[in-house]
Amino acid sequence: MNFEAGIRFIVFLVIFGVSNYLMMLRRYENDIKKKNLQQEKISRLYPKGSFIF
Repeated sequence: MNFEAGIRFIVFLVIFGVSNYLMMLRRYENDIKKKNLQQEKISRLYPKGSFIF
């Protein structure tokens, strides 16, 4: 493997890694939003101050 091919491979790995990171970050943020929305819906079912055994 020559030097130029090595550099191209490293650049490819960096670009692939960054794009993968951004996709996973977007998915994580969407999951957090869904979780918060679910918690808000559940909290509306049980008024504040009520306690269920």
